[in-house]
Amino acid sequence: MRNLITLLSIALSFSLSASHLITGYMYYDYVSTNGNQITYDVYLDLYGDATGISMPISAGIYYSELNGTGAAQSVSASQVGSSTAISGNCGSSYSVNVYTYKTTLTLTKNKSYHFAFSSCCRPPNISNILNPSSQGSYIGMILVTGKADVRPFNNSIDFQPEVNTAYVGSTAAFEICSTDPDNDSLGFAIVPPKGGTASSLTTTNLTYATGYTNANPLGSGNFVSIDTNNRMLVVNSSTQQNAVINVRIVEYAKDTTGTYKIMSVIFKEMIINVVANSSSSAPNPIEFSGAAGSFASDTLTITTTHPIYPHQGNFDSTQLVLVDPNGLSANYILGSSNLSASYNAFSLNLSDSLTPGLWTLMGALNTDSMAITGTCDKPLIDTINFFVTPPPPALVGPTDSVYAPANITYTMTNYQYVDSISYALSNATLISSAPDFSSFEVQWGPTNGAASFAVYAYNGGIADTAAIDVTIYGIGIDERDGSLKLYPNPAEDFIYFSGAPVNTSFELHNTTGQLLRAGTLTDRIDLHGVPSGTLLLTLKNQRTIRQYKLVKR
Repeated sequence: MRNLITLLSIALSFSLSASHLITGYMYYDYVSTNGNQITYDVYLDLYGDATGISMPISAGIYYSELNGTGAAQSVSASQVGSSTAISGNCGSSYSVNVYTYKTTLTLTKNKSYHFAFSSCCRPPNISNILNPSSQGSYIGMILVTGKADVRPFNNSIDFQPEVNTAYVGSTAAFEICSTDPDNDSLGFAIVPPKGGTASSLTTTNLTYATGYTNANPLGSGNFVSIDTNNRMLVVNSSTQQNAVINVRIVEYAKDTTGTYKIMSVIFKEMIINVVANSSSSAPNPIEFSGAAGSFASDTLTITTTHPIYPHQGNFDSTQLVLVDPNGLSANYILGSSNLSASYNAFSLNLSDSLTPGLWTLMGALNTDSMAITGTCDKPLIDTINFFVTPPPPALVGPTDSVYAPANITYTMTNYQYVDSISYALSNATLISSAPDFSSFEVQWGPTNGAASFAVYAYNGGIADTAAIDVTIYGIGIDERDGSLKLYPNPAEDFIYFSGAPVNTSFELHNTTGQLLRAGTLTDRIDLHGVPSGTLLLTLKNQRTIRQYKLVKR
């Protein structure tokens, strides 16, 4: 990659004030394909000193194929809208104007093209470049139109205009770029700021000022690093300064054999504005603005009042502590991912599923972690409570027609998440309730007609309802139709009957309401394969319904 810059070939040629141009970068978007031709929008963003002269409304662009011959071609690029004024934060008075230029080019498929911009000169207040007012800017990229064995087109990464302001002596993290629209892998490296001549496709590394090197672009004793997982430039400077740091970004994508191929190379110069940490300008700490999780989920969503950097995969049980409804604070948080371009919404990955009840999330328990620090050194110092709603309860048992008076046991699902209950009955009496609320015995009647049983289950003050509605019938099978007898009870293999009216049907359920047997009643019911325990037998004919409680040994 050392010779990569020398191959870049787009040039915007116009005269700029010696105190105007600070930095910039290039990028592009795929538009369309027509046969062997492919069209792209090419952009150039330039950062100008707010006190300098304005940029022209158009510029000439030179470009050529990576391995082509002959002189570079030229095309006109136009300024898109008006400039955007961007100021530093954290009490900084530093400001720039950002100008965007655009041209649309039709290129050849499956080729690589060089693009560059050069101009003189840089402002004198750049701290890390030797004689900055005598040094030019060279901004370049490689555009890959597509690769037959990878993808027929490519889109470059996107950037957000910014002035990156940090406090003296504080660690700060700044976004280099957003995610790649084609989901390519990204590689990052700090390289020297560039100078040179775009029209001749030549470039040079600018000389760092005394005390500055490519390994220490903010000066000796200061800290600069790239968090590649989060696409962040992490810095800490002990002195006030305005520095330019050049980051090379390479897109990689796998071909049909699984080999990574280069799909784009872009150079982004970033302004690092380090200011004094004034207590009067220090903003309020970051706070939680929301937290939410669902029952049985192993993720928790949180939002914050300010951005937090680094913003992806950095939260864990050291930076954030999660306390469950039982008051336990195990190492629940394994990591996180960013959900917002504003870096104020995150998904926390948990080591266990969320259970119903009141949870508590606490931040800033380890203040030396960058994961709880945001813009202008704002720390995340806050506590938030959130409630996980339990799954709804339900009563299980016969729900259609019952014989009265009859005692029927109903079980309740999700009873383990209930801490108290109340109930309401209509034309029925509650005989008993299990201590853990897992089951209830209800006597239906005394009158025929509609009847109901409702349980109001509470967890943490939140109520949910489980209800049963039935229709009660009379005394059952008419005694004049014969004296019905069933035996033995308890039974093992068969239940035998005598005296049952003709055309009597039967249904055999367990206490959870599951149908085990059904049909027309003869002189017996085969119990082979029926699980042992209490059974509910319902007999029906044209006139009556009757229920019996049986036991299978």
